[in-house]
Amino acid sequence: MIKPWKTLSSKQVLKDQFLTLRTDRCEREDGHVVPTYHVLEFTDWVTIIPVTSAGNIVLVREYRHASGEVMIGLPGGVSDPGETDWEAVGRRELQEETGYRAGSMIPVGTCYPNPATQDNLLHFYLALDCMPDAGQKLDPNEQIEVLEMPYDQFLDYGTLPVQHGLHATGLFYAERYFAKFPGVRPNAG
Repeated sequence: MIKPWKTLSSKQVLKDQFLTLRTDRCEREDGHVVPTYHVLEFTDWVTIIPVTSAGNIVLVREYRHASGEVMIGLPGGVSDPGETDWEAVGRRELQEETGYRAGSMIPVGTCYPNPATQDNLLHFYLALDCMPDAGQKLDPNEQIEVLEMPYDQFLDYGTLPVQHGLHATGLFYAERYFAKFPGVRPNAG
């Protein structure tokens, strides 16, 4: 049976306000030593699946530099150090990125975004009865356009020219919730 590795040593390679890069030296149960294993340490993230009472999903269009692509996807962001109220983080990120507020926030899933190299969790919230409330409050480096489309149209995520894997995961969690509670599923568009 596979067992967790033993960390023999750990060295912080880089630390800034957004992430820490740590390099570990590890040993497997069979004695094999993994000399360098890099781990990215992040605070937890929150992604919101915002749906209006009319059955539209509220989306963001933004440039994602690592991929070099402009993508349409779900709003979300990082928690500040020490934050653990994921609903509050989700409400804040929804308002900051879209200018919308949610009538209710329902936790629908949590996962590791990339457990091979990252240590953080990603919390997904289904935000129902979303409505415009105020203008966006973007961070200096954010440039985000807000749009709405029928939920069922966005559900056909594979038709978009570029997809974000974690947003596809959000749709999985939303669909799993709607399967359990079909009465809150957005109307077919």
